[in-house]
Amino acid sequence: MTSKKTFTVNGKEYIDRKSKYAVNHSPVHVSDDMSGKMKDVPSISTSCLCNPVCLKRMQDGESICAKCFAAATLERYTAAGAATESNTILLNDTVLPLDMLPKFKPGVEIVRVESFGDVASVTQAINYANMARSNPHVVFAWWTKNVPIVAKAFDAVGKPKNVVLIESSPKVNVPATPSSHYVDKVFTVYDGETIARNHVRINCGARSCNTCRRCYKKTTAKAIAERLK
Repeated sequence: MTSKKTFTVNGKEYIDRKSKYAVNHSPVHVSDDMSGKMKDVPSISTSCLCNPVCLKRMQDGESICAKCFAAATLERYTAAGAATESNTILLNDTVLPLDMLPKFKPGVEIVRVESFGDVASVTQAINYANMARSNPHVVFAWWTKNVPIVAKAFDAVGKPKNVVLIESSPKVNVPATPSSHYVDKVFTVYDGETIARNHVRINCGARSCNTCRRCYKKTTAKAIAERLK
């Protein structure tokens, strides 16, 4: 449900919204109506369509970003596009007061960070770190190809214990390797030919992330492999 009230941050107005998973209103949009494998998993995302790093990778034919499902989704669903664009501006603009960040209900156990974009600045990364630290009962699985940005934020404010940092490989069929001691897992996408030729074990493909939760547990597989869709 969207409130008519707004938050003002650095002279910009943002919708005052209360997610069904949260106990407070926040200008940070929580995607709380995801479908498919993300059903029942709340997500905090920004937009790949206004992230210069994402846009550059989309032009690289060898990058997984050239086949970006998120870009097509945000272009098709304008409400999601507007919400993630708002998050992009807000989260990169300033380090937000803790009371402006979403506070999740006691029953919420997992949250995904970045379903449609990636971290673009240290400021954004600090906002995510503060969000995790403010919700110690929730495990935040955070996907990124921009680990150096996240590492700078963690160097400054520390890595919350309830964050699982997942480094995504920017290249199809090229296994990701951890580029920082902060990385908990790596994530790589493989095409069918490579899977068959190299006998790659695909361990991401569950119909429900909420049921699987492999990416949300530090004690499970350190390398996640998904089939290219």
